[in-house]
Amino acid sequence: MTRALLTLSTLAAILAVFAVACGSGSGSDGGSNADLLPKVTASDRIFTEDDFLAVGLKKSKTYDVTGLTGATSAIYGFWKPDGTEPVDYEIRFYPSHQEAVSSGTFFADEVTGPDGAVAEDDVTWNEGTRDRRTSGFTFGGGGGSLAVKYADYIIHSNVIMLCQGRDSVQSLGRCWAMIDEIVDTSG
Repeated sequence: MTRALLTLSTLAAILAVFAVACGSGSGSDGGSNADLLPKVTASDRIFTEDDFLAVGLKKSKTYDVTGLTGATSAIYGFWKPDGTEPVDYEIRFYPSHQEAVSSGTFFADEVTGPDGAVAEDDVTWNEGTRDRRTSGFTFGGGGGSLAVKYADYIIHSNVIMLCQGRDSVQSLGRCWAMIDEIVDTSG
């Protein structure tokens, strides 16, 4: 009887640890399911700046898109998903999904991720470069050095969204939280 109780207790503890480890996180925070989110998706809908403003994006700047091949406009601002801390976004608009993919992917890849460029001399389109970086403690130690603000981006329909995050999973989760909010609000 004692051995059976010990085995049941051990099994219950293992299941509890497994349940916590597999629990879902918040989509707006880039939770555990965010790594399953697609990075590039086509849609028949053409998004405008007004779609993002309607869900509470606070626009800080409109960028000059001269040199950003194919783009029709680009904005920078922040959004507070579900009343949380503000998250920075850079949103680039293109005439179509195909144009966003074919013309915009290079520019987004260049300034995102762990190897993203943070200095104006290192980027092809340097408008907004200062807004795409952060200073402070970086992975691997050290403080006060410049670091990439946007760990990743998505291309959804005709927009490329660079989303603030400490890693790709968090950035993708934050991008999709805003897209989901727009779709839920408008449709």
